[in-house]
Amino acid sequence: MKKISVATDYSDVSGNAVRYAAELALHFNARLYIVHVYESPVFFTSEMPYTAVEAAEKVAMQEAEGRMNDLKESISKEFPKLDFEPVVKRGLTSDLVVEIVNDLNAELLVTGVTGAGAVERALVGSTTTAIINNSRIPVMVIPDGAAFKGISKIVYTTDLKESNITEVNQILPFANSMNAEISFLFIDNTLHADAEEFAEVMSDKIPTLIKYQKISGYICTDPDVMNGISLFLKEQSAEMICMLTHKRKFPAMLWDPSVTKRFSYHPEIPLMVLHHTS
Repeated sequence: MKKISVATDYSDVSGNAVRYAAELALHFNARLYIVHVYESPVFFTSEMPYTAVEAAEKVAMQEAEGRMNDLKESISKEFPKLDFEPVVKRGLTSDLVVEIVNDLNAELLVTGVTGAGAVERALVGSTTTAIINNSRIPVMVIPDGAAFKGISKIVYTTDLKESNITEVNQILPFANSMNAEISFLFIDNTLHADAEEFAEVMSDKIPTLIKYQKISGYICTDPDVMNGISLFLKEQSAEMICMLTHKRKFPAMLWDPSVTKRFSYHPEIPLMVLHHTS
């Protein structure tokens, strides 16, 4: 991994994500791009004079660049060996962040949790989930307070379908660089009476499809998938959870968000979101 990007809105939460991304970049000896996108500060109307619009835009730009300079100075002091570059642009945050990251050919996009409320999540979604939806590369969501201290166990949630299992190949270089174990987790929320088929996939199919030495598989029963995942993470003391996101059509996406999106609102540990490669 040679290029890592991180999105910041200069909040404390995103500041923590920047520092986590900095530690990752140092681990991989990668270049870090710190990306900030600012939006127009006021609602413009046709009656407003152009000079007023221009002045407001200039103030917004100066504030965004000034705060980036402050962040740049702070990061330079805290991580003197870090190779990084700040990027500041104006536009729609979630769309432009992803566009910038794509143009940079970054291999990972790191972001904090924006903490959208229940109504906002249902109607428009938080910036974090919008980035997840639009990104073509893996997105790593960092909860407030998380600190990078290496990763020895990664939990990958799976529905045991081959198309889901094989996407783990995306993170094998990441896991291998840290000598991390990858634990496949299947939550049986139907309380299936006969688990022989599930066990067969875990013991035979996964090792066949995934050529990685440190893998394990677990089947847990819980009528609430989210609760089952949370309990497992606590029991296993995992440092990262990895999920494959699925595209959903409107309006189903408003009322039935995927487990990945729901988990991204308040992740307990860093969450790596993968996208289908095929």
